[in-house]
Amino acid sequence: MFKKLFLPVGILLAVIWSLIAPAAGIFCKEYIGTPAMIVAIFLVSGMQVKFSELKIDRQFMLGLLAGAIFTLILLPLTGWLSLHSFSLDKALLAGLLIMLAAPPTLSSGIVLTQQSRGNMMFSIAITVFYSMAAIVTLPLVLGFLLNASQIGNVDPLKMFKQLILTVLLPLFAGYVVKKYIFRNWYNKLIDYVPLTTTIMLSLAFFSAARSSILSIPLNLVMWVLVMALLFHLLSMAALFGIAKLLKMSVADNKAMIFCGGSKSATMALAMVAIAGLDATAAVVPCLLFYALQLFLDAMLANFAQRWQ
Repeated sequence: MFKKLFLPVGILLAVIWSLIAPAAGIFCKEYIGTPAMIVAIFLVSGMQVKFSELKIDRQFMLGLLAGAIFTLILLPLTGWLSLHSFSLDKALLAGLLIMLAAPPTLSSGIVLTQQSRGNMMFSIAITVFYSMAAIVTLPLVLGFLLNASQIGNVDPLKMFKQLILTVLLPLFAGYVVKKYIFRNWYNKLIDYVPLTTTIMLSLAFFSAARSSILSIPLNLVMWVLVMALLFHLLSMAALFGIAKLLKMSVADNKAMIFCGGSKSATMALAMVAIAGLDATAAVVPCLLFYALQLFLDAMLANFAQRWQ
């Protein structure tokens, strides 16, 4: 329970701290740096990945491919088509689009799949495959959507290079270190490194964007929450339909819903930084979306235990 609550409670405290006393977050941003924090997150995440536990067959590949196309490409495109006509603050629109384009969360999606009595191994496969695919899809999809929405001048090639340097290479390095150097040694306290660093990123981003955030009207925050809820439910429903269409087992269907339908706050925050939006209110929709998804999915996972 402590580990499940560590990230959401930590982010909540970081947000409150940044709005009251932003000095600590600004220190993290200026003297530690967001690239260093992102590298630390994915270095340890690479140590947590277990490729050897994946079992690959035809249905497995079809489910992964169909789910990835929807959640990494079609969902953000749907979001852009639905939202770009609204006279919404560009930073808030950017944050929503970044979150919709993000791959599944590296930890809570797997935990919630287990909690719902779904196929944990399939949820691991979804997390690994979607995260790898996102290295390619994020620069292409977000480069198009953010430029089409006239949100800055996003260079997809530069974004791709930064994802390789700050996400893919550290992830691979962490996997190699765990497999060939640490081997059988692994302290569970290491699991808290990416969680703690994500909290530090939240603190840094909210502190840097404090003035922009405080100027957002409450009704606009509520609107963002409603949009996050609608898109998250749409994602879960679509993945449920894909699993049904492919005649996947109930356990695999649960993995598609709770893991494939989740969005990584860590990857979203990394993309906010890479897109040069870390001093804007773009971070707000990312964290609102993440918090909403976490608490909603935790409740739904308990009900899903009865679905066999």
